[in-house]
Parts: sequence; structure tokens; C-alpha cells
Amino acid sequence: MSGSERLDSKADPMGHLSQAYLGGLDVMMRGYEPALKGMGRWNLELMGFMARRARAWLEIPRQLGQCKSPVEVFTAQTKFLQAASADYADAARRLTAVWGACTAMPHRDGGKEPRDYITFPEPQESPTPKRGERKAA
Repeated sequence: MSGSERLDSKADPMGHLSQAYLGGLDVMMRGYEPALKGMGRWNLELMGFMARRARAWLEIPRQLGQCKSPVEVFTAQTKFLQAASADYADAARRLTAVWGACTAMPHRDGGKEPRDYITFPEPQESPTPKRGERKAA
């Protein structure tokens, strides 16, 4: 069998089928890319928040060990609770922003308004009936 009679590996039927299938997967993944990036950013924000709170909890014994009076203990606890409430508020704001970006649908027309594919023609006014013509109700 000569070289020209051999089948090209790219020309077999399964090659075309796999190219079509993998091309479809590529298009699908590009469509999901903004959502997947948003989910990754959500996880990053959540892990950062958890790390900040864990660090604050681990510093409590050191801070309380340096206190010499009950007033200083109360001050340290107040600072901890204020930092915690600020962290929770900041994390809620950031996670809400990330969630909003994750659920927003991107415009496919390069930033233009989305196109309405179901359109109906505007009703046109009927001409005034001539004398003697009857109009059905």
C-alpha cells in the first residue's frame, strides 16, 4: 500500500466526531467561564475572611495575657468584638458583590443590550371604513 492510499489519521470518521464534540465543550466552557471565575473569587473571599477571624481568635490568649486589670480585659474583649463585627460586615459586602458578579449574565453582543428574539410587529391602525362597509366585531 503506498503512502497516498493510507488513511490520514485526522480524516477518519471518529476524528471529525471528536473534533465536533470537543469544540462544543470548548464553547460551553467559555460560556461558563464568568460563573466559574465568580465561584473561585467567592471561595477566595470566604477563605480570606476565615483566615482573618482564625488569626484574631488565636491572638486572644496573647492579648489577655498582657492585661493587668479587669478594665484592660474588658477593653481587649471590646476591641475583639468590634474587629469581628467589622470583619463580618466587610465580608458580607464583599461576598454580596462577588455573588452579584457571578449571577450577572454577560451580554453576548459586545456590551449591547440583549436582543429580544420574539418580536411582534406593531399594530397598525386600520384605515377608516368607507361608507356602507361593515366591520366585523
